[in-house]
Amino acid sequence: MLEGKKTYITAAVLGLATFAQSLGWIDQSQYNTILGLAGALGLAALRAGVSKP
Repeated sequence: MLEGKKTYITAAVLGLATFAQSLGWIDQSQYNTILGLAGALGLAALRAGVSKP
């Protein structure tokens, strides 16, 4: 279902979080939490996309 789209979704979440933080909708603590979670999800998506030899 999300084949090949997980990394793009993660990047969009990071972009939206940055936008929300710059407008003051979320504070720095919430922003850091989102960055940590989205970063971990992005790394997991990249790892899932790498095939083992």
